[in-house]
Amino acid sequence: MGDEPEPTDALWLDAWDHPVADIRAFSGCMALSDVEGDGDHRLLVANSNKRLKIYRGMILESEHVILDTPSALCSYYMDSSAREMPAVAVASGSCIFIYRNLRPYFKFTLPPLDVHPQEAEIWTQLTAEATDVPQAVSEISELRDSMGVMLTPRSLDLLAMENPEAQEEYVKLACTFPLKHTTVITCMGVLNKSMEEEGSTGCLVLGLEVKQLMILSPDAHTIICKLKLPSAPAFIAAGGTFDVEYRIFVGCREGTVCIVKNGELLSQTIELDTPPCGLVRLKSLVICATMSNALHAYSHKGKKKWSVYLPCNTLVLEPLFMARNPHPNCYLVALENGEVRLYNERNLVTTIHCGDRKVSAMRFGSYGREEGALAIAYKSGGITLKMLPRLADLGASGEPPGPPPEQDIPLQVPKKTKLYVEQTQRERDHSTEMHRIFQRDLCKLRLDTARSYVKIITDGQSPLTYTSGSALRLNAQVQGLGALFSIRITLQNTGTKPIYSVRLVFAYNHMLYKVDQPCISVPVLVPGFQYRYAVNTTCIDEDGGAEPVQVFVCGGQSVVPMISAIVNMPLSDIVMDES
Repeated sequence: MGDEPEPTDALWLDAWDHPVADIRAFSGCMALSDVEGDGDHRLLVANSNKRLKIYRGMILESEHVILDTPSALCSYYMDSSAREMPAVAVASGSCIFIYRNLRPYFKFTLPPLDVHPQEAEIWTQLTAEATDVPQAVSEISELRDSMGVMLTPRSLDLLAMENPEAQEEYVKLACTFPLKHTTVITCMGVLNKSMEEEGSTGCLVLGLEVKQLMILSPDAHTIICKLKLPSAPAFIAAGGTFDVEYRIFVGCREGTVCIVKNGELLSQTIELDTPPCGLVRLKSLVICATMSNALHAYSHKGKKKWSVYLPCNTLVLEPLFMARNPHPNCYLVALENGEVRLYNERNLVTTIHCGDRKVSAMRFGSYGREEGALAIAYKSGGITLKMLPRLADLGASGEPPGPPPEQDIPLQVPKKTKLYVEQTQRERDHSTEMHRIFQRDLCKLRLDTARSYVKIITDGQSPLTYTSGSALRLNAQVQGLGALFSIRITLQNTGTKPIYSVRLVFAYNHMLYKVDQPCISVPVLVPGFQYRYAVNTTCIDEDGGAEPVQVFVCGGQSVVPMISAIVNMPLSDIVMDES
């Protein structure tokens, strides 16, 4: 990647700034829509304080109460009639509240999920007082950890409690209500029903916490498609039409992007290095922002195109769609350092500097009578509105990042000499014989390597020898000049389970050395912890001779040592008599 240009935010026009608007929402809870059908687009914000705010121009036009904390907001058309106005769908918990003409119209509730039979049996026994609470907690924990059962929220709340008295009170209160398994909506999008035009009928696409994807009918009364996902969805980007052909890109929390085509989950998935923090679908690309400060671009079939690496974390990712825009692959990126960057594919176009305020949400679209408006909400509660001029040039400014232009300059290759020509001719004439000699030498090298390895592990001349299946690491070093030495032993269990009843045994020449502790008993080896021992060894040979000392780690299950090491002892200093 080459150096990116440093344009300023001169391309944008400041329209409105309200630093104390008390906006507490994410991008999924903001929308720009013509909810009154008069051509004057409003800004809709589903606030975290359970309020639906409607902004028109620079004033707060109306405010509506939401029954629960919102998780997503979408504006779409439920009918294709000429006088139809867009409806507002607010996802909250396991329900979707539909507003038409900014009045409550319909409430859709997700169907309850099936409860696992064993979990239902445990709660039945608790209700009948046939078992005690600690035993039930142990059985429920076993269902979650060993069997991978998706528990109900009641069981999860019980496992989250650590106080036995609180668990007893919770069970008494919970047993008075029927056991139900409900879920919540994590993200929501809109998929066109039959036409990809402004004002066409759409279908709500829901991402659920229980690793499911649902598509509702335009009237939000029935479920017309339901899919199982490998992970909980966090972002949804839909394209196409439900009646003809469509693709839905689902960004999951475990670092994958699933592709749904015409109601089927494709086996091909986009694997990311880190979990995604943003996902948008453009004209010919799918842009995914990850937690490793990178933007990755993929085709609609899931093939990677390029990557852009950013200086800090990505907060919000928002597409830029305009009817008059000749560059259909533009998008906006809000960074943690207070910058909002506008990219045309991987080329930086302009940058908006927000100062010390961190962006929490962005929405680009029509506002009022203007087509290109950008609403930016901050974590401090403020909001800013910027306008894109109608004749703004969104082409790449400066040279695009990529390989340097020097790579197109041909190298000055020297002319072929007579010796080079003769050598190449000789290789052509004897190519078969040369290849056979090469293969023979390669086989000899492999054979010599295998023989050396076998000799090392059979003769015991290596400093460290492992037994097959061993999960231990042994390091032995000698310190001192003699006649007193100290053998330092470091023993570590590299497995996942503890090892019990282990002994360190030293094998040496009793005519040369005297070891204080020839056998050390180790009761238990905890995985990952290093055990250090120091064994004093005295050279008793008058001439200061030296021989290797072998260290064995033996277990109680087999006569074969679990691991062994050889300590090459140095020559000892000879103690001279003063007489």
